[in-house]
Amino acid sequence: MRSKVTAVVFGVALVALGIALTGATLGWWGRLVLFEGWWTLFLIVPALVSMIDQGPNAGNLVLLGIGGLLLADAQRLLGDTSVWSLFFPLVIVIVGIAVLRRALVGPKLPTDAEGRPIHPGSRLSAIFTGSTAVYTGLPFNGAETLAMFGGLDLDLRGAQITEDVLVDATTLFGGTDIIVSPGTKVQLSATNIFGGSDSNAPAPPPGTPGPVVHVRSTAVFGGLDVIAK
Repeated sequence: MRSKVTAVVFGVALVALGIALTGATLGWWGRLVLFEGWWTLFLIVPALVSMIDQGPNAGNLVLLGIGGLLLADAQRLLGDTSVWSLFFPLVIVIVGIAVLRRALVGPKLPTDAEGRPIHPGSRLSAIFTGSTAVYTGLPFNGAETLAMFGGLDLDLRGAQITEDVLVDATTLFGGTDIIVSPGTKVQLSATNIFGGSDSNAPAPPPGTPGPVVHVRSTAVFGGLDVIAK
């Protein structure tokens, strides 16, 4: 239901913006309809829709902050201050808020085939360094990972996975690689802001038996790759 509502909101916003642009181009109304910095709506509206759909997270908060900052600059609300001088401090503040929210509240957890929430297991991090975790022959019950200004490799080839698990991965100005054996079923969901999350592992069709590795990626100025090899 929530996805349908957010899709409607996003669609209405796009239609309204398209009509405003068309009318201004054809001279149906004055260009005052398009206020200074109107183009920042292409950042602000998707961020708000994402917050409605997924709740606040690092990705949509950063996107909303950037859009708001650029809009304030276009409206001359910042005076002589350069918008770019505030960019990096704003990103740091927003990421910190997102980390605090995740620690205090926690995001909505995915569920297994029986509707039970899946919790991440251990915590792994790589901050200003590189780190590798190998689970060959070992049980794996999920993980919460953080790669910040560094790289983290999570090697799950040969891991003992007997039920659905969750890898809750946050990548900030770094890279995260999750390596799985061919045939491992991986369900990837991602929130990206100036970053990307990709997987070459097959997503499980609905009702497919067997354990699934759920990967929830938040990539901000970084990237996550799920690699089956």
